[in-house]
Amino acid sequence: MQQLLSEIRKGKEKRKRLGDMVGSQCGSQTFVEEDDEIEEIPQSQSHVAQQKRNINSYFVPRTTLGAHKTTKRALQSKEKQEAAKMAIARWWYDANVPFHAARSKYYLSMWDAITSMGPSFKGLSYHDLRGSLLKYAVKEVNEWLLSLKSTWSTNGCSIQADGWTNQRQQPIINFLVYCPRGSMFLKSIDTSGLTKDAETLERMFDEVVKEVGVENVVQFITDNDASYKAAGKRLEAKYITFFWSPCAAHYIDLMLENFSDARYFPVIDTTIRKARKVTKFIYNHSWVLALMRRDYTNGRDLCHPVVTRFATHFLSIQCLLKFKNELRQMFTSDAWVASRFARSSVGKEICEIILEDKEFWFNCILVVKISEPLVRVLRLVDNEEKPSMGYLYEAIDKANETIKKNFNNRLSHYMPYINVIDARLDKQLYSPLHAAGCFLNPSIYFKPSFNKQTTVTRGLLNTLTTLIPDEDKQDLISSQLEEYKKAIGTFDMSLAIRQREKLNPVAWWDQFGTDALELQKFAIRVLSQCTSATECEGN
Repeated sequence: MQQLLSEIRKGKEKRKRLGDMVGSQCGSQTFVEEDDEIEEIPQSQSHVAQQKRNINSYFVPRTTLGAHKTTKRALQSKEKQEAAKMAIARWWYDANVPFHAARSKYYLSMWDAITSMGPSFKGLSYHDLRGSLLKYAVKEVNEWLLSLKSTWSTNGCSIQADGWTNQRQQPIINFLVYCPRGSMFLKSIDTSGLTKDAETLERMFDEVVKEVGVENVVQFITDNDASYKAAGKRLEAKYITFFWSPCAAHYIDLMLENFSDARYFPVIDTTIRKARKVTKFIYNHSWVLALMRRDYTNGRDLCHPVVTRFATHFLSIQCLLKFKNELRQMFTSDAWVASRFARSSVGKEICEIILEDKEFWFNCILVVKISEPLVRVLRLVDNEEKPSMGYLYEAIDKANETIKKNFNNRLSHYMPYINVIDARLDKQLYSPLHAAGCFLNPSIYFKPSFNKQTTVTRGLLNTLTTLIPDEDKQDLISSQLEEYKKAIGTFDMSLAIRQREKLNPVAWWDQFGTDALELQKFAIRVLSQCTSATECEGN
């Protein structure tokens, strides 16, 4: 810090000299020329330079839109600035760099670094990029991965496995390790020459568990394929210290797939087919798509690609219903009537669905009533930013209640759909970890309306005996659970009560679980986990 202060003082002196040269209107007290300060930092003081970068990260970069221009840039002519921009653009086009590369989070910081070095700084050579700098980047990544691994022993981690087929039709299984600080890609295995039966997968999964560390693993997540499930259950029985868990996103997608099955729900299947026909027509004709975006939806789309296929269908129906009036206006507008698409047979069919098919719009409302609550759960479990273990159990229960309410609690109307959800939930998706997460989430457990104490307590005890093999620790945590349930000690603080729904569960336990340290560690370990393996998809 003393060194930084010394550099600031030197910078002020240089700015004062520069201010005298520029003139009174650019007083030395009112502008900052960052490149002078950075040039003063000797190359040998890399640690100090790193501190400087960390401090500067708190302030808006000069290349951020709307930021103040530096003195040098302000003094350049407009023609010179345009020439500099065109020089960059020519390289960009010649190198065939994708335009979305400019959205990289490193893009603006790169320009900050270049402009801070001054005109004497030269670009990187081919050998620089593929040599020492690449090695240094690899070193940075490895150091970051080590920092992730250091949290596994305290907060635990979840191994995610998912099988898929790449563009060359090779069957591949991806393995990722999830912890609250971030997901780490572990490895990818080509299974082309392997028989993916339970025994083979178990050996493969066992090697991954040993690589991560058995003591660090809280759960092993796979999809619902029979061989994957069998291998996961064998692994769970072998070690008895962690759980095999199904991928929640996959099972919710299966629920939506059941709803669109023509054998059981023909109305929903017909509605999805018509909706797909509408969106396919609009997105396959650029003129129609441009007309819709420009004049009717304000640039918004009807299709929202997501990881799961069936969720995409249901989301498209939600968007169609949302823009119902706008679509009707578009298909009756002068621009549409005068276009060649209005005279085509497909265009007439689409126009008939939008303008005349009242049954279609009625069924869209029905589909949204059923699917929207489950799509919300899907968004929850598919979110990597915060662990979803403490919310899944309650979220599905809430989705059931919302569907019942959407049908005015008429048993004959909602029961076929609730039966599908319950069948998947009770027989396939349920895990003791989900119940334990619900129990340990204070924002749910202490709600007056919460009425699942018996069920979640059973799951909690199962989780406790699995994750904590030491019987003495089990007894200690069991006694501390009474303090949590009765809200005694720090759990009874007015601040703790107010923060139950404001803080995420992990942060809440970290702050208010200090009187029950063993229970605190156990709760954080459970609540820090994810509930799906969708991050592995096509990684």
